[in-house]
Amino acid sequence: MLKRFLAVSMIFVFCVSLLIGCGQNPDVSKQATNPDAAATAAGTQNNSTAEKVTVRMSNWLETEESTKEIFKKLMDDFMAANGNIKVETVGVPFAQYKDQVLIACSSGNPADVIMGNSQMMVAFNGAKSLEPLEKLIKTETISDFYENNLAGTTFDGKVMALPWAPHPNAMFWNKDLFKQAGLDPEKAPATWEEMVAAAAKIAALGKDKDGNQIYGIGYANSKESHAGTVFIGLMYAFGGKFQDESGKITFDSTATKDAMQYLRDLAAKNIMPTGVEQKSVRSLFASGRLGICFDGDMGRGTFRSISGKGAEFDKSMGVAIIPANKTGRSETVYTEHQLGIAAESKNKEAAAALIEYLVGKEAMLNYHKAYGTLSARKSIAALPEMNEDDYMKVFNKQSETASPLPANNPMFDKACLEIIKGVERVTMNNDDIPTVVGDVQKKIEELYK
Repeated sequence: MLKRFLAVSMIFVFCVSLLIGCGQNPDVSKQATNPDAAATAAGTQNNSTAEKVTVRMSNWLETEESTKEIFKKLMDDFMAANGNIKVETVGVPFAQYKDQVLIACSSGNPADVIMGNSQMMVAFNGAKSLEPLEKLIKTETISDFYENNLAGTTFDGKVMALPWAPHPNAMFWNKDLFKQAGLDPEKAPATWEEMVAAAAKIAALGKDKDGNQIYGIGYANSKESHAGTVFIGLMYAFGGKFQDESGKITFDSTATKDAMQYLRDLAAKNIMPTGVEQKSVRSLFASGRLGICFDGDMGRGTFRSISGKGAEFDKSMGVAIIPANKTGRSETVYTEHQLGIAAESKNKEAAAALIEYLVGKEAMLNYHKAYGTLSARKSIAALPEMNEDDYMKVFNKQSETASPLPANNPMFDKACLEIIKGVERVTMNNDDIPTVVGDVQKKIEELYK
């Protein structure tokens, strides 16, 4: 009875939030133009005599200090350009977002436009809460996305969401530590072998002036599911795959064992810190105690903030494409924001118009200017405004070879936790690698059943 009461209470709270979510700004006077936006539901755009269509959009952007202003601007600009569509937003904090959206969908009261990320969207699709988009979104819009990005929103051959704000991981290096280790601080490692050799030289520095250990290279390798996704990217670099085309789990492979051995060797030689989450890796890099790390396009802003140096930290930081390893190409994974339409939406065409706008040129340029956001659309990613400096050029280039996380099963997050438990066994307990990899394979198969 208690569980049922709590569930009903959560649904009530979320439904109330749908009614009080942010709406349009009545003071907006700027009329935005957007050639990519779809026509409104009844073709009544800018017809003041037509009845307004209300579209609700769930999101976490308006609940976060860093993104709430740009999100509001995007909504206001859309409504200014689409006079017969009113947008009501439903802001839910990120930590509760996935569960609250699933509750809203199961109660028959979902938002029309559903924001998510790779791990969330697979759960929404698994709950049959999403509408296929091929008949709602323009063909030329869908075909403009990079194939590797679109693969992450395609389930059973149907496009169930559109990529929005991708975050591919690239390689960062600390120029100060490179210089101290006798390396060229302005030259990134061009090959996998050069990267490992540079990391070893930096680790050989030992400790800094305050007695803190200096490490050569860092990967998140503990506790959190994100660390599991980091290992998947590393496994790809060694030529492995999480699953084959039929969906069969293929974690137990020579490539996976090679990737595990690689991490064990780094840990054993004290080149890599163990038992660290991504936030710890970032702190080590920003404090000048880590030579090489891997992070998304938001890394620049993150490192500026953590270091306390602001833009001054840019002088100590380089960024480059991740060197190729066994496959001969730069292998990495990406996370991203995604946009879908609720299967139970009563205003699917108007919802599609909002999504077309958000992934379109005008909105993406504004989002990029405010937050450095990338676009997964080929035509937009190539624009000069999206490549204003070497930093952004690197991430737009890295996007071309970044692979989607294999998050096609609602149990993917738990699978990532099993992976990282395996990494901990190898790097911290020195367990037998083939045994560990086999155990993780079995755990994932059990979860996926």
